[in-house]
Amino acid sequence: MSTATRWTMPKVSRREVMTFAWQVIVILLCEALNAVAYNALIIPAKLLSGGVVGGALLLNQLFALPVGLQTMIYNIPIFIVGYRYLGRRFIALSVVGVAAFSIFTDNLKVPILTRETMLIAIFGGILTGIADGIILRTGGSTGGFDIIGLIVSRRSGVPTGQVFMGFNAVIISLGALASNNIEVAMYTLIMLFVSARVIDQFLSPTPRRAVLIISVKHKEIAARILSDLHRGVTYLEGRGAYTDREFYVLMCVVTRFELMEMRSLVRSIDPDAFTVVLQAPDVFGRFDLTSPLQRLFR
Repeated sequence: MSTATRWTMPKVSRREVMTFAWQVIVILLCEALNAVAYNALIIPAKLLSGGVVGGALLLNQLFALPVGLQTMIYNIPIFIVGYRYLGRRFIALSVVGVAAFSIFTDNLKVPILTRETMLIAIFGGILTGIADGIILRTGGSTGGFDIIGLIVSRRSGVPTGQVFMGFNAVIISLGALASNNIEVAMYTLIMLFVSARVIDQFLSPTPRRAVLIISVKHKEIAARILSDLHRGVTYLEGRGAYTDREFYVLMCVVTRFELMEMRSLVRSIDPDAFTVVLQAPDVFGRFDLTSPLQRLFR
């Protein structure tokens, strides 16, 4: 007599449920902001956008098809494929975001804020950048080419940014040809540039630097970093290829606001210290993101 294998749902803690609920609320608010930006600025100006929404905007201009409904329909096969390659939580949050954007965009009525195309490009980019930046930082996505880009990047090794750039270039070019107006493409590029810069600020609000210091006075430098910058220091063991001598390498992560102070500190103790400064876009663990000026007012 065979024993049937019993399948059970994985246990989910209350904290995980609360976190997911908070993420959903944040995404809903951000998609409402996105809908305001599109209905009050971008759609009336007949500008385009990147990704699936850009294609929906193009078909809206040509055939008056609803932008929100199109966005939802086009994302369905993308979600099905994305579920196989990406995490369930990521896809679930993305579905919430796309559904909310589709409903809000087709049903939220807001007045047109301005007819000045340059202002629309700038502020449309700012508003959508704020919304999309918070959504991405929350752990979701805006669907569409975000998911396709991640899949293509993982499968082919092509950087995600280049995948997005290629997709968006096709959409914008088709829009310029369809409207026979190159200025549409120009203003759209301005809006996408502004949006990308705003998103970068949310994803990396305080750019960090990893500093590697080689010095015979490593103990003095480490003590000053701990006392003056209040940053942790890690000792790494090194060996010179030419001298075959062992030495210590100091490693410290600082914000860009503290980098000049770090340079002055090292030079005051050992002008001959060999220092390498590296980009550190992501730092996990206990790291204070605030600047020295901000810490004065805490």
